[in-house]
Amino acid sequence: MKTKFLYVSFFSLLLFQMACTEPYEIETVDYEKVLVVESTITNELKPQIVKLSRTSTLENPEILTENSATVTVSGNNGETYNFSQDSETGFYVSNQIFSAQPNVVYTLNIKTQDGKNYSSATVTLPPTVEMDEVYAERIVDVNDDKDGVQVLVNTEDPTGNAQYFRYEFEETYKITAPYPSRYISEIINYNSSNGTYEIVLTQREPEEICYSTEYSTGINQTTTTEFNENRVFRFPVKYLSKLDPKMQTRYSILVKQFVQSVEAYTFYKIVRELGGIESLLSQSQPGYVAGNMLSEADPDEKVLGFFEASSMTEKRIFFNYENFGLEKPPYFIECELLMMDYNDATELDNDPNEREVIYTYLTYFDYQVINLSQLTIYTIVQPECSVCTYFSSNVRPDFWED
Repeated sequence: MKTKFLYVSFFSLLLFQMACTEPYEIETVDYEKVLVVESTITNELKPQIVKLSRTSTLENPEILTENSATVTVSGNNGETYNFSQDSETGFYVSNQIFSAQPNVVYTLNIKTQDGKNYSSATVTLPPTVEMDEVYAERIVDVNDDKDGVQVLVNTEDPTGNAQYFRYEFEETYKITAPYPSRYISEIINYNSSNGTYEIVLTQREPEEICYSTEYSTGINQTTTTEFNENRVFRFPVKYLSKLDPKMQTRYSILVKQFVQSVEAYTFYKIVRELGGIESLLSQSQPGYVAGNMLSEADPDEKVLGFFEASSMTEKRIFFNYENFGLEKPPYFIECELLMMDYNDATELDNDPNEREVIYTYLTYFDYQVINLSQLTIYTIVQPECSVCTYFSSNVRPDFWED
């Protein structure tokens, strides 16, 4: 087992910053463009992923994707899986679907575009442990200023073989546009000299119901080593405030539980405590945690990241705000209904006439027409309030349950 170590070249700088009462601008010290590796292969039969990047400076903490690398995962059962870089995400995706198998030893090998070779320590798949429960409860905690819904997990492994757990989730929520528009509006025959134009309204099917999915970020772990029982009980995975608009119509969360090795758990624990970063890919210099990746030519070369095999199980639940005695949360934005008369071309107190306002809102801010009365009076509203596809998708997920 390779020794893990923590390298913090900015420790003295950090102490200095904490002692200062005036704001201090952090600058990079001894910046090195270190290779970053982030990959977890699981027992899921799917395309597996390897993420490669380079550390960035504190002044410019953007993700620097490592391109044109040769990536393979090999098992001691004779299987080798090749990866290709995805043009959209920049991630390296296995050319064929596969799942990590019990009792097989896996190694990640990387050859970067500059000809350097890197390899991981060998890893094996931990035992699979099913989650007993994923459930949600109303919580009110005045000390933490919390009033909302907490998603919790219970898990138990009587064998004691699995003691380290990491959690991710996918949350999907239904969106109902409060002011659906029945029209597609088009402005024609605009005359800039007198501000006249025509609005052509075409009937359409309102885009009222949509669905959005968001993925968890950060590192969420727990261990049972400090308890008498090998049991995860009421572990908090996701908190939703009672004002969270995601619960306005209907909400679902898919919780994924990963059983980790002690080496993987320790690595991610140190990363989390070091900087609270959301992903290794956002890690910037200076300061990093070395994992189980090494340069084959130079064992002293700094490499950030970890390659792990992890067994994964998942459970999905649905709920509505009414299930917890809550009032309906507000919508995602404050909707502003504007009723304006196209024929109002007067200017009072230097205010623009309503004809100009309608033109500006429809042309430059994508406001939608939701009603037309007396042939000249238009009721308009922000697009997010009338056409949910403006920021989401109207494709109903296959798993969705109303």
